Amino acid sequence: MKILVSIGGYGGAGAEPITLFANRDEATGVLVVLKQHEYTESPKPGHAFVTNMKLADYDCLFKEEHLGEAIRAYKEAQGMDMIVLAPEAQKYAPRIQTDGIDTQGQKYRLHENMSNGELAVLALTHFMSRQRAISATTGAADKLFSMYEIFSV
Repeated sequence: MKILVSIGGYGGAGAEPITLFANRDEATGVLVVLKQHEYTESPKPGHAFVTNMKLADYDCLFKEEHLGEAIRAYKEAQGMDMIVLAPEAQKYAPRIQTDGIDTQGQKYRLHENMSNGELAVLALTHFMSRQRAISATTGAADKLFSMYEIFSV
C-alpha cells in the first residue's frame, strides 16, 4: 500500500507543512517511511492519503485526540520492527520521552517543538494501526463466511 501523509501546523512559527511518502508491505505488514515528497493537499491515484488538515479529500483525518493512540502504535511498531525509516526519513523520527507509568499504562511526553515530519510519522503509524484492525475484522468475516460455505449444501 502506497501512502502519502500531509501534515501542517506543528514545528513552531514559520514551519512549512510537509508530505511524506511511505509504503506498507502487504505480506509482512512492515511500514517503510521512504522520503519527503512534494507537498500536496490532495490524494494521488493509487495512494492512501492521510492528513491533519480538513481538506476536500482524504482517507484518514488525523486529529490531536489520536496522538495517544499514535504514540502507542509507533512504540509498538518500533518494538516489533514493523516500522522502518529510510535514511532520508530518519530525521523525522518522533522525539518521544517516557514520562512514567500510571494506572492507564505508560505515559509519554512529546518534544515541545515537534516538527510536521515527526507528526507525519505518528499519523502514519496511527493510520496503519487502523488498517490492521480493518484487515483483522475483514479476515474474521471471510473465515466465518468460508465456514458457512462448508456447512451449507
